[in-house]
Amino acid sequence: MEQPGLNAAVPFRFACHRCGHCCTGGAGFVWIEVDELAGLAQAKQMGEDEFVRDYVKRVADPKTGRSRLSLRERESGGTGGPCALLEGTDHCSVYTARPRHCSEYPFWPSVLEDPAAFERARAVCPGIAVEAEPERRTEAFGRLAALYAEVDAFVEHAQPVCIVRGVCCRFEEAGHELYATALETDYAAAQHPEAPEPAAEGRCPYHQGGLCTARAGRPLGCRTYFCDKRTETVLQEAHEHFLRRVREIERDCGYPVAYGRFPALLEARGIGNAQGANDE
Repeated sequence: MEQPGLNAAVPFRFACHRCGHCCTGGAGFVWIEVDELAGLAQAKQMGEDEFVRDYVKRVADPKTGRSRLSLRERESGGTGGPCALLEGTDHCSVYTARPRHCSEYPFWPSVLEDPAAFERARAVCPGIAVEAEPERRTEAFGRLAALYAEVDAFVEHAQPVCIVRGVCCRFEEAGHELYATALETDYAAAQHPEAPEPAAEGRCPYHQGGLCTARAGRPLGCRTYFCDKRTETVLQEAHEHFLRRVREIERDCGYPVAYGRFPALLEARGIGNAQGANDE
């Protein structure tokens, strides 16, 4: 099934990262239809009237002037800030019953039709993946490959030892996440366009059978992370240095900017996603 974003004014792919960015800031409203109230109340295990009292307000639609229902913000009195239904920074307490206004994001008509609205959405949402122009990709990929060679030489000179082989790629066991830029993810996807679904939820699809199947295209975080305490500090400092260099490449080449969880960024590009093969 083709994603609506591929036919937008600015073509894009999308995969939700469950990062909560779209739920935590910016001015505006989350519209609710009357037929959605029962499901939302049930998801919160409360009565419909109680749900309306605690989580819903009635406001005038700024576009039409029509009175409509909207979710409240966590702090009352404004038209922005974290949604009242958000727990912590990234957990929607009614995710399976969330309003259509939420579930259809970012495939809203305004985002699909208006480049300016699209840019505002892309600034918030790391799950939006824009296809860079071929010339930009060629230049940026060449510079990134050269930078990776420099990174690998630095790491080799530091001589870290891999103590627990493969655990760093099993994020749920290691207790960390792997983040990457859009440029790094596009490079990895171009180098390794095929990957099965992840072996576990939230894992990198390139990690299969205890091995990395994308060594040539793996991002900076993979190249600089080692569990060897002797070199931990120097490699952390190196990571920040080389990440700034990646950002320089993005700026110099005018490359679309995004930063998020590497597996989710890959999913937005159809890597490790069974549905992605049918999006073309």
